[in-house]
Amino acid sequence: MRILLVEDNLKLARLIQRGLNDGGHIVELADEGESGLLYAETSNFDLLILDVMLPGEISGTDVCRILRKQGMTTPIFMLTAKTHIGHRIEGLDAGADDYLCKPFSITELKARIRSLQRRQANGGQTVVEISGVTVDTVTHEVTADGNLVALTAMEYRALDYFITHPGRVLTRIMIEEHVWGGETDHVSNTMDSLIKRLRRRLGWNAGTGPIQTIRGEGYRLKIP
Repeated sequence: MRILLVEDNLKLARLIQRGLNDGGHIVELADEGESGLLYAETSNFDLLILDVMLPGEISGTDVCRILRKQGMTTPIFMLTAKTHIGHRIEGLDAGADDYLCKPFSITELKARIRSLQRRQANGGQTVVEISGVTVDTVTHEVTADGNLVALTAMEYRALDYFITHPGRVLTRIMIEEHVWGGETDHVSNTMDSLIKRLRRRLGWNAGTGPIQTIRGEGYRLKIP
């Protein structure tokens, strides 16, 4: 994806840029609202990531609102250090598709982008259904046979990774790097325990459920 990031904190902007470039995305930077608006209006991007608080007279929320009034349908993520629900509602009302509160991890941002790509591939669908389990990729709400399932952050990251790569064999190292961000040295038994807990919470049998163990390689999510 070609992404425009409008963020005045250069250190954070470079960190996000490097992290997304490693994921195969092309990221262009702007450091204030006026230039960000100009870039968005004159170039084609697959995603805009806008910080709410920007120097100058135009905020990230203003940029989002102006672009939506112009009819732009490009997905927009908002970044903010403000955690009050009212600020998030303001951004969503301005036309933002998703919101991330600082501080956040690059792993989480990548997961949100994959969720966006998955929704686009599914014609805008935000809900995935697999073997009695429903996953809302926007709210991260998971239900099994109609009952709400409270997954931990790591369990949800693992589930999201499987959903994003259906039918593909994911090695233990790949899953560990996605779930823990490569920041810790988890042995395979710990990761295997995570998969065991995830199966149990979702009511999926280890032998016949959709998360298959590929002996000597890793795991695979089988979609009926």
